[in-house]
Amino acid sequence: MATLEKIRNRAGVLVAVVIGLALLAFILGDFLNSGGALFSNSQFEIAEIAGKSIPYQKFQKELNNITEITKFSSGRSSLDEESISRIRQQTWTQMVREYVLEDEYEDLGIDVSSKELWDMVQGKNIHPIISNLFTNPETGELNNAALIHFLKSYDQDPTGQQKMYWLFVEDQIIRERKFSKYTNLIKKGLFSTKLDAEKELNLISRKVDFDFVARNINGVPDSLIKVSNSDLKNYYDKHQVNYKQTASRDIEYITFEVTPSEKDKQDSEKWIADIKSDFENSSNDNDFITLNSDIPFDNNFYKQDELPVQIKDIIFNKEKGFIYGPYFENETYILAKVSNVKFLPDSVKARHILLQPQQNQDYKMIMAKADSLKNLLEKGADFAKLAKENSSDKAANEKGGDLGWFRANKMVHPFSDTCFNANVGEYKYVATQFGLHIVQVTKKAKKERKVKIALLGRKLEPSNETYQKTYAKASKFAGNNRTYESFIKTIENENLTKRVANSIRENDQQISGLDDSRQFIRAIYETENNEIIKTQNDPIFELGNKFIVGFLTNVKEEGIAPFEQVKQQIAVQVKKEKKAEKIAEEINAALNENKDLNYIANKFNTNVEVASNISFRSYSVPNAGVEPKLVAVASTLNPEEISRPVKGNNKVFVIKVKSVNIDKNIDVDMQKNQTQMQLQNRANYEAFEALKETAKIIDKRAKFY
Repeated sequence: MATLEKIRNRAGVLVAVVIGLALLAFILGDFLNSGGALFSNSQFEIAEIAGKSIPYQKFQKELNNITEITKFSSGRSSLDEESISRIRQQTWTQMVREYVLEDEYEDLGIDVSSKELWDMVQGKNIHPIISNLFTNPETGELNNAALIHFLKSYDQDPTGQQKMYWLFVEDQIIRERKFSKYTNLIKKGLFSTKLDAEKELNLISRKVDFDFVARNINGVPDSLIKVSNSDLKNYYDKHQVNYKQTASRDIEYITFEVTPSEKDKQDSEKWIADIKSDFENSSNDNDFITLNSDIPFDNNFYKQDELPVQIKDIIFNKEKGFIYGPYFENETYILAKVSNVKFLPDSVKARHILLQPQQNQDYKMIMAKADSLKNLLEKGADFAKLAKENSSDKAANEKGGDLGWFRANKMVHPFSDTCFNANVGEYKYVATQFGLHIVQVTKKAKKERKVKIALLGRKLEPSNETYQKTYAKASKFAGNNRTYESFIKTIENENLTKRVANSIRENDQQISGLDDSRQFIRAIYETENNEIIKTQNDPIFELGNKFIVGFLTNVKEEGIAPFEQVKQQIAVQVKKEKKAEKIAEEINAALNENKDLNYIANKFNTNVEVASNISFRSYSVPNAGVEPKLVAVASTLNPEEISRPVKGNNKVFVIKVKSVNIDKNIDVDMQKNQTQMQLQNRANYEAFEALKETAKIIDKRAKFY
């Protein structure tokens, strides 16, 4: 059990390293087998990757496996929706990686033998995952005894969790080693020659100082530029690669927010007023709060400055049973009652010995050991020595088991209550989620007045009647506006607030500003363009405290965007090109008159700018900005050479290089090694991305989640 606890304690690192990182997470071995005939129907297909059909049932099985591993690792019995969504995405990522690389491994004969696996687990080349799980935190070295003990005993766990976890760990090691072998093969084929290094050094070491004149492209009025449809079509045909897009949808919608009405407010005020006398006469505040309040009972005692600001000066010095309120805070009507008054120390100092069950130990064995240690302590045994020899709290053991001074709310309730109620010097037992503690309070601070406050709260929330009225309003709007034209017209006539959500992807889980919007997204992808969004013929969606009515306004499909869809964007670029060409012609005419930059600057009412120490690798140029073409031309010109017009991103330039400086202190071999290292460092990511691009992945997850 102690080894299991260590694994759990370090599971966060394992999950982050193995599951979180795409290069190390290869957990979907079962997916490598083809699906059975039962699941061959396309309606069960969740994806197609590299020509292989993947059934939903297979994906869900692996998702369930990872979910169980995550729950075991974290010690939780259930996961929230955000965690499940994250695991679902991780499962998809790993599945894609596994299927994309499967044929590569097979073609290259890449595998991991049982002997190789043994060497990574128990041999001379221990895998980092094993090192992480079984390293002794005190020595920083691998705890071989703990590792071997776990390998011999995990099969004896009646729950099967330890075996499940170990098989998971082994799988990670195998997957990571396969991928490592694959990328190492690629790295061995990537190298840099001396010629490559020399070319790179020439670009880096050659630095120029130059003057330039710049004219802003946007300075040309649109009225001087004529753009035909054929111009736009020609540009589109030449630059289609720039208009690749992923599938997405744009919507417009309005919200009908459900907020408490004036009647809801009056009802809440009446309820809190009516219950006040019953609360005042209650003899058990804990039970009364549990049965009636929207605020849970707080069993702690507080000093005056620890109470809420709104009540601390009014209630602190009152006697038990005093009630203040009702008052309104955080959308809640509240009655505050002095439930108890005690004089307690503000803090205590204590030390403890923590006993945690080891393998095959039960509660009786732990109690027997605790009794034995307590008897020794009461007879005068050295507390620090016994703590060091027996306690599982290694941090406290460095101080003889001493926990120092602490306040009541700094420890878990059972431990805190025991310490604050025990006498100084007295030995007490207390069980917590950490184990069984033998605790001794060594000092207590001076006692002072503290109060326990029972807060009876009634949240101001919309009633069913308010929900029905808001729904009726949304229903009427949807019924009267079944077309996009009437939708927009009604919004304008009634001065409603239209909201917009763009670039919604099919597998998105949320739309910003809308709660629980996954089902809404699925409905969006089942709707035709310019149609009202519906699910099961119902156009009203309840998302959190809002009713939504919306229209699909734009559809973008995977691939190259259609010409008409990007026509406006293209028009901007074509105008920009024509403006740059017009400026270039004017500069060329001026250069034919006089090749002096001052003459050019005066002619176009601008200045001659100066740039220094610019190389081919420079990112930007002072007074010009990020202009790669300017840098490229300037770094290749000879001294005193004047360029022809250079059409940049935002300006058109003419350049004259004044001087060229070449760094002679260059090391070709160093540059060769650096270039080769840069190439190899890209292998892990870029090799897989290239394979993924050719795998033709068809993602159908949105049908199921």
